[in-house]
Parts: sequence; structure tokens; C-alpha cells
Amino acid sequence: MNFDDNIMLADDGVSTICSHCSERLGDARTNALEHALGSEQESSELGPGIRADPKLFADRKIVLRQLFCPKCLTVLATEVVPQDEGRLRGWKVFS
Repeated sequence: MNFDDNIMLADDGVSTICSHCSERLGDARTNALEHALGSEQESSELGPGIRADPKLFADRKIVLRQLFCPKCLTVLATEVVPQDEGRLRGWKVFS
């Protein structure tokens, strides 16, 4: 079962794995991206298409957070959020 282009359910029916390299990412019942690598960058690092100063739109500092496959470094999740909010939100597929 594929959850998206990068994450799928392993044959064991419990583990989530990278669709590109089959690296185990986590447990679909608890935290599907538990073993992913994380990165946090200034919002100014978002690229040339992001020119506006975040201070014009938010009172808090805005950051880019991403999760990557620990083996092939495929980007698995991306958030642009206030820095003082919790880390990338974990998610589970099954209860």
C-alpha cells in the first residue's frame, strides 16, 4: 500500500518504508516517520521564489522543516511553520 509517492507500507503490514530504497521509516501504528532525519532552516532558505519578509505576515519567526529518508535522503515531509511550534508532526496510519 502506498501512502504517497515516497512512503509505503512494508510487507509486514506494520512498518512504513521509503518507496525508493525500502529503508524502514517507522511503525504505522505509532509514528510512521520515527526514523526519518530532520532539518530546520531559516525561511529565507526556501528559494528565490520566496521574497517577502515573513515579519510582514507573522509575529513569530518562520522556519522550513523537512524530514528525509535516512538512506537515500528523499524528502518525506515539509512544513513552513512558526519556529516555536513543535517539531514536525508525527503521524500514524493505524490505531
